Amino acid sequence: MHLVEFAFAKPQDAPVLTGDVVLAALWSAAGPDDGVEHIRLHMSRAGARGAAFLLASDGESAVRQCRAVCRRALEISTALRDWRLV
Repeated sequence: MHLVEFAFAKPQDAPVLTGDVVLAALWSAAGPDDGVEHIRLHMSRAGARGAAFLLASDGESAVRQCRAVCRRALEISTALRDWRLV
């Protein structure tokens, strides 16, 4: 299991979201092949910082899997429109 940290930045004029909204988007974007076991989030006025625990063969694969889930979450969630992965 690997721990991967990630961060989302939101536009200044976007409303502050609850962690439940962002978690729901991430879990909706995660598929069985992504290896996501657990996600923790800390929300702020600037966006969100998180950590994901993933099953992966190595650290690089875990980072790649986490980025893919984050990008898909940004694409499918209307609440995260204009947010970006940093």
